Amino acid sequence: MRMSSASAGEYRPAAVSLSSSGGGQRDAESLFRTKPMSEIRNVESATRKNIEDKKEELRQLVGTRYRDLIDSADSIVHMKSLCESISANISSIHGNIRSLSSSSVAETPKLASLNPVRVNVYGIACRVKYLVDTPENIWGCLDESMFLEAAGRYMRAQHVQQRLIKLEGCGGGGAAEVDQSKLLANFPLLEHQWQIVESFKAQISQRSHERLLDPGLGLGAYVDALTAVSVVDELDPEQVLDLFLDSRKTWILQKLNACTGEDAGEVVSVFCDVLSVIQVTVGQVGELFLQALTDMPLFYKTILSTPPASQLFGGIPNPEEEVGLWKSFRDKLESVMVILDKNDVSKACLTWLRECGGQIVGKVSGKHLIEAIVTGTELGSAEKLIRETMDSKDVLRGSLDWLKSVFGSEVELPWNRIRELVLGDDLNLWDEIFEEAFVERMKSIIDSRFEDLAKAVNVADSVHAYSEITGEKINFQAYLNRPSTGGGVWFIEPNAKKLGLISGNKSSPEESDFQSCLTAYFGPEVSQMRDAVDRRCQSVLEDLLSFFESEKAGPRLKDLAPYVQNKCYDSVSALLADIEKELEFLCAAVKKENKDSEAIPPAIIVEKSLFMGRLLFALLNHSKHVPLILGSPRLWCRETMTAVSDKLSSLLRQPRFGSNTGVTADSPGKQFHTDLRKQTSLAVAALLGAEEKTSPKFEELNRTMRDLCIKAHTLWIQWLSDELSAILLHDLRSDDGLSATTPLRGWEETIVKQEQDESQSELKISLPSLPSLYMISFLCRASEEIHRIGGHVLDKSILQKFASSLLEKITIIYEDFLSAREANEPQISEKGVLQILLDLRFASDVLSGGDTSINMETPKSTMNRSAYRRKQDQQKTKLVNRGRIDGVTSKLTQKLDPIDWLTYEPYLWENEKQSYLRHAVLFGFFVQLNRMYTDTAQKLSTNSESNIMPCSTVPRFKYLPISAPALSSRSTNKVSIPVTSNGASSRNSWNAFTNGEQSQTSDLEENSNFGVAFKSFMQESTLKLGSILTDGQVGIFKDRSAAAMSTFGDILPAQAAGLLSSFTNTRSE
Repeated sequence: MRMSSASAGEYRPAAVSLSSSGGGQRDAESLFRTKPMSEIRNVESATRKNIEDKKEELRQLVGTRYRDLIDSADSIVHMKSLCESISANISSIHGNIRSLSSSSVAETPKLASLNPVRVNVYGIACRVKYLVDTPENIWGCLDESMFLEAAGRYMRAQHVQQRLIKLEGCGGGGAAEVDQSKLLANFPLLEHQWQIVESFKAQISQRSHERLLDPGLGLGAYVDALTAVSVVDELDPEQVLDLFLDSRKTWILQKLNACTGEDAGEVVSVFCDVLSVIQVTVGQVGELFLQALTDMPLFYKTILSTPPASQLFGGIPNPEEEVGLWKSFRDKLESVMVILDKNDVSKACLTWLRECGGQIVGKVSGKHLIEAIVTGTELGSAEKLIRETMDSKDVLRGSLDWLKSVFGSEVELPWNRIRELVLGDDLNLWDEIFEEAFVERMKSIIDSRFEDLAKAVNVADSVHAYSEITGEKINFQAYLNRPSTGGGVWFIEPNAKKLGLISGNKSSPEESDFQSCLTAYFGPEVSQMRDAVDRRCQSVLEDLLSFFESEKAGPRLKDLAPYVQNKCYDSVSALLADIEKELEFLCAAVKKENKDSEAIPPAIIVEKSLFMGRLLFALLNHSKHVPLILGSPRLWCRETMTAVSDKLSSLLRQPRFGSNTGVTADSPGKQFHTDLRKQTSLAVAALLGAEEKTSPKFEELNRTMRDLCIKAHTLWIQWLSDELSAILLHDLRSDDGLSATTPLRGWEETIVKQEQDESQSELKISLPSLPSLYMISFLCRASEEIHRIGGHVLDKSILQKFASSLLEKITIIYEDFLSAREANEPQISEKGVLQILLDLRFASDVLSGGDTSINMETPKSTMNRSAYRRKQDQQKTKLVNRGRIDGVTSKLTQKLDPIDWLTYEPYLWENEKQSYLRHAVLFGFFVQLNRMYTDTAQKLSTNSESNIMPCSTVPRFKYLPISAPALSSRSTNKVSIPVTSNGASSRNSWNAFTNGEQSQTSDLEENSNFGVAFKSFMQESTLKLGSILTDGQVGIFKDRSAAAMSTFGDILPAQAAGLLSSFTNTRSE
């Protein structure tokens, strides 16, 4: 029955709409969930209309097709009668066949006894039928994955085939062979059928191999496949073991090839999977091939178990010969299936395991999968997951029953037991497979970090782009008048000595101020380059320490510590080589400046050299992780414990969801703490076991950086010395006062008392008391430039070289000046000679630090003393510049009357000493190199033109509170010290205290701010001494302390001149 096309086309949209909206209850529910009520009503009305239309169409169809329906009913009735007739015929045939079969059975014995040939032919027919049924039987076994049964059926069919080819007749008193050609003529299907059966040998073998490559099955399925292959391909147990191991190696290769190697998590997951395959395989090898106690291994038990041979050839009459062939086959199989020796099994497994390990860590599709792990932290996490997989009991759950049968009880560490039974060796899977690869990967990560450092810090580009000076040309005067950028900083020491093992990453306010000072001094470019070096070195160290959180921390430390130190040294050395190359370029540019009009201006060259000097200073003194890497690995413990502290802190900061929730022994938080402590203890134990020895390359690197730093400042020294000496020479030649006969500005009268005939007479002589203004200006400009480029942070060797250069220039200037004045007018007057003598002696004393060779090896006792109390115990030797100054002085004194000079000399040099002492703070950068006249008392200047204002005579300290208790914020329990009234003993106690012999950690080390430290030290010392000094010793102490404060004030630089004013403030009671 078909509907009209018009009707179908008319209602197709409604049907489609209804079907798209859903059919049945589920579609109706989805319709109500997704559609609004208006659309649902529309669908309902359309559906109802469609139903009515269908009913009407059906009525019309019945009315128009009534006759066709009647004809169809008649046809159905006719078909029914035909079917009943056919069924009756089939039943009749079936009955006749049954009657024929019963009669033949009753007559068989008579036929067998009467006609043996017919019985023989019947046996042949039954065997042919066995061969014909064999393919279907094998196909059924293959479909059910019964490979051993299929192989047995094939072998029995082979025996039947052999029996058919060579068949013996029986009965009649003789034996006769059935002609093969006659047999084949009676059964033409035999040859073709045997070809079909024989083709199943390859199919059984192939399907069994495929079964072995199918992961996720039970051990029984693999045993069935192995035994089938062994029967069909005639393999001995050793070959079967190799086949089994090779199939598992294929598993591993499939898993490795399926990994893309792009994601570290995916790679680690694959490593865990293949490791599980290895462990499961070794366990299954033991269960299949290894005899434990008296139980036969599963493989032998399966292949040698078979039902009685008489039951295997059903349907074949008299199968004695087939049974004999089958028994001979079984005997041969049993002779081949000899249980493998345990050593052979262990050797095969070890060889296979090492080959699999090589594939795991080797190249897969042209790359190593481990390369997806890019940090040491990821390496440590990967190792943890792999070790958890190795120790997991769930991986070997399939072998637990076998282990229980072997050991007689439950096994807690299945892999350890399997390793003892199968491998026969204390083999560590991690050491055998992953350790070397992970160490090499860690070395690759270290290499990549330092390669990244070389790319991030490009010295050449930074130097070429750097310049604080605008314009193509700039003269020296403009250079001197450039605005200061605040580069000169009187640095404080960071408070880093009191950090404990667990300090965290939070920095103290003093540390933040110190870093701000460093950033202001270095500038953004140097700070960025130093931070780039430090960040890369820090990441290397963090990766290394994360990698050390393992059971193999000790061997890894021995291997990786020298490696990372060498890499760090090579990277920093390459950086220094680039700096040295740029310095050579600047030196060549300086030499070319006077010859080439297009050469780089000297001011820019100097700025670039100072830029590299600051960079070298930053790397030498303020790089945190470069010296840490090149130092003893023991120092790395602090970094390890800091990382642990951060992890614990973050864990403790996590919010608690229930106030009553306790931490049990099995809770994740407790387990995390335990694992963290275990890993950290392993890493720290290995680090603490390292030699406490700094790498010799560290000292070599420091020497190289120090030499390059001095070389970078040499350009600045040479250019500044030349330009300042040119200004000094110009001012000296322009000084008309040197030819004057009247006292010059800055002179003062000195009264000389003479004794004549028991009476005293006074003689007033006028002598210079101050150096010339241009000499003071010369030294001030030099000090100002020192302050601009760093001040007290500069290495003393740089300041000594600068002072030596300035003194040499001064000597040359005055030698040339005197030679020129002797040849030309005007001549230098006596007043001018005295002024020049004072200027020369003053300049040579201030710059004497550059003209002496100071033994830089400070005794250990001096290292613990405060900076303002160190004694001047360096050894000095006079060098060339001082001798030349003495030569000029001798030449000048020859211009004076000898008697007058004898009168002037002691007073002139005394004035020079006083002037030196007054300018010690102003020229502190030079004076600190070689302080002179420490035993000379300083006097106030009587010169009316002096700018020094006298201060009121206020005592430096108040009288000590003798009866007050010793109050200290650093200790609560004080022990009174009995002393004698001898003043010498008190002074010795004070000297011992100030020299640092009573405490190894002074207040200067506890506080980073030097001024606050000194003030606190003096206040606390006052309280301490108040409890031990007698009344008679107070005055002595006051005088000595005032002298000490005076000396200390002379040591301080100009920037810290206001520091001591805070100490003179009256302390509130």
